[in-house]
Amino acid sequence: MSDFDYKSFATRSKAEYVQGGAGRGINRDVKGSGESELSKAKAPRVEMYRERWEQGLDLWTGEPLEGGGLADWEQQSKRKLREK
Repeated sequence: MSDFDYKSFATRSKAEYVQGGAGRGINRDVKGSGESELSKAKAPRVEMYRERWEQGLDLWTGEPLEGGGLADWEQQSKRKLREK
């Protein structure tokens, strides 16, 4: 066994950790929502990724999918059609 003893660390309970914000600098009064400034800023990018996926394009490059990525896209497209 190593010289490291994990029991020697002082730990906080889960409730204390979650209630306390898990880290420094977190504004505990701010609640996440779909209407946050960050969500609004990300919306155009998310829409672009959605459009690329629907067209069978690579999310990052916009190039047509190939190989395993294309096979995965085709399989998920078929599954989506069956669910409708």
